Amino acid sequence: MRAIYLLLVSLLVSLNAWADNAYEPLLNTVTLELNAEQWVTTQTALVTIGVNASVTGGGLEKIQSNVLSKLNQISNKGEWHIISFNRSLGQSGLEQVQISAQARLPSSDLGGLRDRAKAITKPGETYTLDNVEFTPSENELRDANKNLRNTIYQQARNEIDVLNKANPDQHYYIHNIDFVGRVTPQPPQPMMYKVGGMNTLASNAANISVGNKLSVSATVVLASAPSSDVTKIVHA
Repeated sequence: MRAIYLLLVSLLVSLNAWADNAYEPLLNTVTLELNAEQWVTTQTALVTIGVNASVTGGGLEKIQSNVLSKLNQISNKGEWHIISFNRSLGQSGLEQVQISAQARLPSSDLGGLRDRAKAITKPGETYTLDNVEFTPSENELRDANKNLRNTIYQQARNEIDVLNKANPDQHYYIHNIDFVGRVTPQPPQPMMYKVGGMNTLASNAANISVGNKLSVSATVVLASAPSSDVTKIVHA
């Protein structure tokens, strides 16, 4: 009896599941792999300045504001940010401070950066040009990512128009879209300029426009519900 009871319960569960699925609309789907790419150009560079200073204990309170003021003498065309700050006690009893600061500067302001850093250097406080890197800013990348997604959406809409013209009795729409991975730039080797090549760069820095290629792909599912007549036949 128990085996018969379990069999009946199993049949009832299966029938309920079939009944639920029978009233769900049947979808005609088309799956597409879409791709888009775009060149992103920038006329700014991420500049890194290194600072080494010897200060007394009381001087630590003013070191940050003093350094930022000096960095603005090197260039006031961008906003300087201190990205690292390390301190240690030197053999002379003074605090040894190592600071790294960055700012995004226009290419027209890159000429003479090394000389300006050298000009504000004094005994016990040195400023060095550590790196100049041409890469798109976060805002430029964000705008490019938005444009690439919009391109994918437009490609999907174009496919929908083609399908609806070829199948007038269908009404396709975007059922699902999955962007594959994160939209990231390709390796920017052509855009990297280390300090060793700064002298050449400085003399030709004005109006440099450097590009970087971005790409994105997406899996798009287009769907169309069957006509009401077909649905009635299926559910009959």
